[in-house]
Amino acid sequence: MNAKSETKKQNTVLWWVGWIVLTIGSFFVACWFWTWFIAAHVGSVKSERVTILWVAAVFGTWMVFLLPLIILMYNKVDKAYEDARIKREALEFKRKEMEGRREAGAVRFQPVEASRRILAEALRKKVGKFPDTIKGGHLVTAILKDGRRFEHVFIAGKKEVLGIYGAEQLPFDIQEITDLEPSDLDHMPVFKPELWLRLDGGEA
Repeated sequence: MNAKSETKKQNTVLWWVGWIVLTIGSFFVACWFWTWFIAAHVGSVKSERVTILWVAAVFGTWMVFLLPLIILMYNKVDKAYEDARIKREALEFKRKEMEGRREAGAVRFQPVEASRRILAEALRKKVGKFPDTIKGGHLVTAILKDGRRFEHVFIAGKKEVLGIYGAEQLPFDIQEITDLEPSDLDHMPVFKPELWLRLDGGEA
């Protein structure tokens, strides 16, 4: 618990102790005042008639004292409930926001056997001549036997196809690739993690 929370907790305890002291103290103030006043101006409180008057005066005065204390307590409790509600809603909003971020940032997976992710030897040699997109990795355009082109294919270690951007599932077999071209690093899209498809089944 941090210092701010500890201080707030202590202040709350002190407030309630103070409220209880004022509530009890106001009763004894009323008792003392009316006992003195009635004894001085009406008579002994031992008399049944005077006793009834004393009880009515003491508890009536105490109720008058309690009214602002009750209003104060109500406002304090209402504020505490409101603060708790706001805090609860803020935590819930934050939780949903974090879940949304995790879902938005989650990388899709499609497990592909390691042997089926390996490029043909000629293509591996060709990738080795491309400049690295990142250390140990290349972003390329894959050209298939039927002439189709798939941009933003990620190759790791100059030999293994590990991912493709913008696909929900792998739209071709690695063995169908007949040629590779390096991606134009000057005209890259703003990549979003959730649009990557990983093929190794590993963690993001």
